Amino acid sequence: MGKQTFSDIYHVLKDRILTGHYSVKMRLPIEDELITEFDSSRYAVRKAIAQLAKDGLVYSVKGRGVVLLEHTPQTQQFNLALNNLNGLQSLNAERHLDYQTEVVAFQQRIVDQPLSTHTAFEVGIPVYAIQRVRIVDGIRAVLDINYFNAQRTPTLTKTIAQHSIYQHFKKNGLKIAVVKRMLRVESANELDKAQLALGDNNCVGNMISIAFNDEGRQVEYTESHFIPNEFNFNELIRN
Repeated sequence: MGKQTFSDIYHVLKDRILTGHYSVKMRLPIEDELITEFDSSRYAVRKAIAQLAKDGLVYSVKGRGVVLLEHTPQTQQFNLALNNLNGLQSLNAERHLDYQTEVVAFQQRIVDQPLSTHTAFEVGIPVYAIQRVRIVDGIRAVLDINYFNAQRTPTLTKTIAQHSIYQHFKKNGLKIAVVKRMLRVESANELDKAQLALGDNNCVGNMISIAFNDEGRQVEYTESHFIPNEFNFNELIRN
């Protein structure tokens, strides 16, 4: 193979990832192997990997190399990646809000085909299915609809869900490496109308999040439905 440019390397690696070429080990070859294969500079290889990370396809883990994130048609719609996100409660800690959580539903269930299509989880795995209302300064402002892979997350209870699930994960050694997000506006459904203080609003904002651990495996699918005139999103927040 002749000397390859950054763009050549990026497109070859992306095609291999999407076609399952690396799906057994779920990792890219080490840098030196890629440099030899493509007869390229270390800079070109690193730039290609950085672009793959921006695309939400890979994640660099110290001591493990470049890990592939599980991808499905659903997860490939998401292109905003935030590292080490702590959750809504932590993000609002400095704003001195009166913040409470009401757990309105908590159960374990097995993923069937419709839920798999919706969340990108594999059919047949057990998940925690949770619905929580976030009450901010007395207003029922956010409805979180969470699904967590019960095989890859620490044990959850309704009491834990009433507090910070992400803090519980962190305390028990689960690292959320990447969260992919998509923001859209949707018509309010019956659940939204029953649980949120929508007032005259007939729609909700919906922040959809898919979280991956540091092995590139999906551990969470969450929809956060919120009153559209109560929130502004104007920056990315990283630890």
